Amino acid sequence: MSDVRVRIAPSPTGNLHVGTARTALFNALFAKAGHGAFVMRIEDTDLERSKADYEQNIYDSLHALGLEWDEGPDVGGPYGPYKQSQRIEIYQEWADRLLKEGKAYYSYETEAELEAERERAKEENRSYRYQRPTYSPEQLAAYQADPSRKPSLRFKVPSHCPTLVLNDLIRGEISFDLSLMDDFVIVKSNGIASYNFAVVIDDMLMRISHVIRGEDHISNTPKQLLLYEALGVTPPAFAHVGMILAPDRSKLSKRHGATAVSEFIQQGYLPEAFCNFLALLGWSPQDGEEVGTLEHFGQQFTLSRISPSPAIFEADKLNWFNGLYIRQLPLPDLLERARPFLRDFDLSQYPEALLLTMLEAVREKITILGDLPEHVSYFFGQGVILDAALVGEVLMNDDARQVLEAFRDTFLSTADFSSPDALSTALKDFTNAMKPLKTKTVMWAIRTALTGRTQGADLGKTLYLLGADRIRFRVEEALTLTAGSLT
Repeated sequence: MSDVRVRIAPSPTGNLHVGTARTALFNALFAKAGHGAFVMRIEDTDLERSKADYEQNIYDSLHALGLEWDEGPDVGGPYGPYKQSQRIEIYQEWADRLLKEGKAYYSYETEAELEAERERAKEENRSYRYQRPTYSPEQLAAYQADPSRKPSLRFKVPSHCPTLVLNDLIRGEISFDLSLMDDFVIVKSNGIASYNFAVVIDDMLMRISHVIRGEDHISNTPKQLLLYEALGVTPPAFAHVGMILAPDRSKLSKRHGATAVSEFIQQGYLPEAFCNFLALLGWSPQDGEEVGTLEHFGQQFTLSRISPSPAIFEADKLNWFNGLYIRQLPLPDLLERARPFLRDFDLSQYPEALLLTMLEAVREKITILGDLPEHVSYFFGQGVILDAALVGEVLMNDDARQVLEAFRDTFLSTADFSSPDALSTALKDFTNAMKPLKTKTVMWAIRTALTGRTQGADLGKTLYLLGADRIRFRVEEALTLTAGSLT
């Protein structure tokens, strides 16, 4: 194991977002490339919004994508606990140290008083700046005796360094003007450590070597660097990844569709296809191969190949990946994954071998597993629903009726139903025998009568799965609908 230690630190205030999943993936790949450790940490200090169900969703979604961590709340490790809600005393110890060293101080202003200051600045058309307070002994004693005033602990932003420079491993040099930074809260009035303080203490004690995270955290970095300096600790290396944007280049949100990994999986995206897609959002493999496993990508993952620009979430590309993975999946595996999406059908009417044939017949047309019900519905039940408009377009003519009568009287009495291939051969012979009718006319009439549509699975496999009795029933039903169309 190398000195590389990275982490993913989601907040369980919602289901795992695709942006967080992509960050987790990049951290896991970086750990694989550097033969280091990948740490899971749950940042659950937002006690009101954090929920156990969301935490479980985070674990389940990342596991579904194939990500495993070396340390975390569920697997343990040498630097636990790995949940911030269990580290409150640890934060307080380090906060007390900063307080004793004169690098932090208690402020007693209430939120109402601070809000009044902000409003006053707004009315006077000036930017609000928090002013470091100077309390008289009497005032301080009064505040400390007042149970309604719960002090927060603020960090003293030093004045010796007006500019701070970060050498970001993805973005290069980033400068921060510290003259614009106010003293900031490190422990809130309720005793809970602020994000910026807790994350520094956690990363320090967990020996995190590289912090790979979204660019939305850049604004947090100067505060964290100042805290590292105050603690006398060398900070980890920082690498800020570009955001994932919607096609209209706005922030990816619910209005663009699903945003949680679990939602995509519930729709029928294969986790490995989704993971492959995520890996290419802002990163490109050196060998140029876009389709690959975590192991393959991990062998060549470098931060230098991550683009600092935002990545666009292209649904068409995700669908392409998913369709490709569906077509490449072994049929028995595909069947097991398909079962939850076929729960409305009585699968027991087919032996497993025929279910595999069914999936083989339709999967070329499938983009997500959620599409399956639409593509296999006509394989179930005795009859099939025929749309009136389609009947009028395809079946209500002399040629179609001639095809269906010949199909019933000739094809069904002579065709070999022992295999799909035998039926495909018989169907080809039947089509030739129906000349001068066009092949399209023959095939559309048969397919419409049997499936209620003009396109679908391979017709040889369709005939084999339906069997002669159901085929005869459906042809008779179609002929009944077209009765009277001949004059």
